Amino acid sequence: MKQQSGGSLDALTGLRFLAALHVVLFHFGTPCLQGVAPEWMVQVVASGYASVGVFFLLSGFVLAYNYVDAAGGMQTPPRAFWSARVARVYPVFLLMFLLSAVPTAQGSLAANTVPVAAAKLTTAGLTTLLLLQSWVPKLALYWNPPSWSVSVEAFFYAVFPALARRLERFRGARMTAALVGVWLLGLLPPVLYLVLMPDGPGPLNAASGGMWLAVVKLNPLARLPEFLLGVLLGLVFVRERAAAASRRSGAVMALAGAALLVAGFSQGAWIPYPLMHNALLAPASALLVYGLARGGGPLGQVLARPWLVHLGGASYALYLLQYPVSELVHWLERFVDLSSPTRFLAVLLVLLVPASVAVHRWVETPWRTRVRRGLQTWVDGTPARPAPAPVVPGT
Repeated sequence: MKQQSGGSLDALTGLRFLAALHVVLFHFGTPCLQGVAPEWMVQVVASGYASVGVFFLLSGFVLAYNYVDAAGGMQTPPRAFWSARVARVYPVFLLMFLLSAVPTAQGSLAANTVPVAAAKLTTAGLTTLLLLQSWVPKLALYWNPPSWSVSVEAFFYAVFPALARRLERFRGARMTAALVGVWLLGLLPPVLYLVLMPDGPGPLNAASGGMWLAVVKLNPLARLPEFLLGVLLGLVFVRERAAAASRRSGAVMALAGAALLVAGFSQGAWIPYPLMHNALLAPASALLVYGLARGGGPLGQVLARPWLVHLGGASYALYLLQYPVSELVHWLERFVDLSSPTRFLAVLLVLLVPASVAVHRWVETPWRTRVRRGLQTWVDGTPARPAPAPVVPGT
């Protein structure tokens, strides 16, 4: 993570790994704990979907830290910002898209006739490649399900420069009101869903379907407040650092935020699912992120360990690679008995973590530089065409 004068945010990079791992455990680890672990621990793992909200807030915070000055202005031209974002996310995203093509096609062909499957695959493939799938509920999880959140992030990146130009006026009481306001705005979609129940009555949990529930969970506009909370919080931090008025430790804030998050996760079975999925725990995430940015005390020291920071750097690959690697583990079941959920998870993690580090090193890092270099002409603006050579009479 980029370092500015006065310190670094390595602890936040370590946090990214834990958040990504929490999502992986939610997808594949919950059955391992049922019947053998305390119920609160089962619920902590089963609430891993809520860690995506931590990513959204953390993304806004880090973008504000890296690209916004203390006055609230954008330090980087929009094209340079967008170029950096494309170079950051798209190479790994494209690799995961290709790795998911065969299992996605097999699943579609098994459920549809060839013409229908071809139409669905073409539509979903193009929508996903354009990072627009989160806008279409039926396509959001069609191709490598975790990639829906990259589509949401793409929208955040698209609007960030315009948002940054409007941050200057948020100071003092207005900033406090804005922080509270965007959190309440993030709660509005899930609250409306719980009041109106547009998909009909029935239990609500991570396995629940319904078009309107998908909109609440996956639509970029519904998740934008969590990102905005991170952006505003990041601006507060940038101003605090610029003023050098406070060198207070973030130890208490970080520990309080972490404790509140774990407590919230442990109550996942009793908190209404749409609220838990979206913004309910955002204040706890905000405390944790801000406290870690200040240093985080003992917790920050643990999360800033070099090996954990290295894994945090590979967390994006870890997050997107979990389903392709799980397909490989399913293939291995032909040769090895992996019927036990615990054994399946162990093999998955043994393959997934090194694979994510390899992808980060051999794909994400080098291709980030290549993509930025390839987009430099666009960043600089289209060069003017050379003037036509003068016509010399008589030639």
